[in-house]
Amino acid sequence: MANIRPYRETDKYNVQRVCLQTIKDDMVFEGLNRINAELFLAVYNDYYTEQEPENCFVCTDESDNAVGYIICAEDVKKWRKVFMKVYYPRIKHRKFSDRAMALAEIAAHSLFTHKYPAHLHIDILREYRGGGTGTKLVETLANHLAEKGVCGLQLCVDNHNKKAIRFYKRCGFKTLANFGTGRAMGLKIERK
Repeated sequence: MANIRPYRETDKYNVQRVCLQTIKDDMVFEGLNRINAELFLAVYNDYYTEQEPENCFVCTDESDNAVGYIICAEDVKKWRKVFMKVYYPRIKHRKFSDRAMALAEIAAHSLFTHKYPAHLHIDILREYRGGGTGTKLVETLANHLAEKGVCGLQLCVDNHNKKAIRFYKRCGFKTLANFGTGRAMGLKIERK
């Protein structure tokens, strides 16, 4: 299992690299032939490391380079407000389907904020998966949020990504809603 530690500003490039590489490796978006870094970093990465680095953790290799991460917005309502003001303008010039993807992400996370106010994204390079690294990242974040008094954590996952769904279920996440192509899942957190 890789080492897990809090995110540092010096991890930014490697975390972005992991984000883009895992999207390519785990591509489940039908008809998507190439990755657009600007779009995916704006939607799935940059807010978290720039606005809430204290809620981000990385797994590292033997050289202390980030090879995976779990990043979190502690409050979906705050995330939505800041995302629309700061990050959505980065992609609003893009085609409708790109903008719709970002807005769908916001809509899906906004449905369950009362019981699951935080949400996460997790990615690990393929060669570092297994051995409990993903589970340890989820546990680390859940314990961190429990200490802050956060009562629940949610995520969205593509329904075609069966391996990820099985992983989240093993970590204790329950399906909250099924949207056809994707689903929302939530984990209750006992406050400490």
